[in-house]
Amino acid sequence: MSFYELKEIPITDLLTHLGHRPVSRAKGGRQWFYHSPLREDNNASFCVSSDKNLWYDFGTSRGGNVIDLARALNGDCSFKVAASWLEEQRRGFKQGPPLAASLVSNGPLRPDTEMENIQVLPLTNKALIGYLWSRGIPAEIGRRYCKEVQYDVRDRHFFALCFMNILGGMEIRNPFFKGSFGVNAPSVITLSKSERTPSCCVFEGFMDFLSYQTLLARYNDLVINPVPRDCIILNSTSMVQKTVPFIQVYDVAFTYLDNDAAGQQATDTIEAAMHDRTIRMSGRFPDFNDLNDYLMSGLFRRP
Repeated sequence: MSFYELKEIPITDLLTHLGHRPVSRAKGGRQWFYHSPLREDNNASFCVSSDKNLWYDFGTSRGGNVIDLARALNGDCSFKVAASWLEEQRRGFKQGPPLAASLVSNGPLRPDTEMENIQVLPLTNKALIGYLWSRGIPAEIGRRYCKEVQYDVRDRHFFALCFMNILGGMEIRNPFFKGSFGVNAPSVITLSKSERTPSCCVFEGFMDFLSYQTLLARYNDLVINPVPRDCIILNSTSMVQKTVPFIQVYDVAFTYLDNDAAGQQATDTIEAAMHDRTIRMSGRFPDFNDLNDYLMSGLFRRP
């Protein structure tokens, strides 16, 4: 392979081939974060720019192209040795889409053709906990409300966060996958099994609900009303009409839906059903699309 062909080998594909899974993504999916393959790294501080095909290790202040990475992985070997090693690794890449691409979905999974050997377990996977950390969510809150799902898709094994709804369906997330399994329905998290609180909080998705719990634990009263309440999660704005009856049993609904068109339209629907018994909390973070964006804005120290 020529020098230019070697430089075109995707760093993400090389890392996948070597068994390194990304922990999170940023910049619209253009930056991928890994536990560094060059050292002990508990913070996922090894960044890959997927569009520029460059890497940078924040722990060592080293970076470069895929050839530089090959040299670093092989004890700072010569260019010739690194090029030979890269060619050998490239020949061993699995055929078909890279691992990360196979995790991407734009809608609900089809259980009869896609997900098999499904196991729902307590959340212990360090990569998933790292993903939550990358979204500003502490591990203890993630473990309290989420589970870990392991499954096979076309003979490949995957794992993801799992958030259950009231009908036993699952919202499934990892850095590259956003989908659902089973019956689509809202989730209801109550403070007590025997009685409901006078008012409730309403969220569009469970990551915003986890962000709310994080801010609540920090006694933040700038964008949330810091009184614990029952919480209702739509899990999709398309579920708003089916969720309204669950909201109407409360005296007041504090709505934390997204500041985009779909979120505000869903908020309008809730307000129309509740009349004057709603408080639109998204107005407290107007410069951010959602509550997790606010949490991630840097205004609060990450856990």
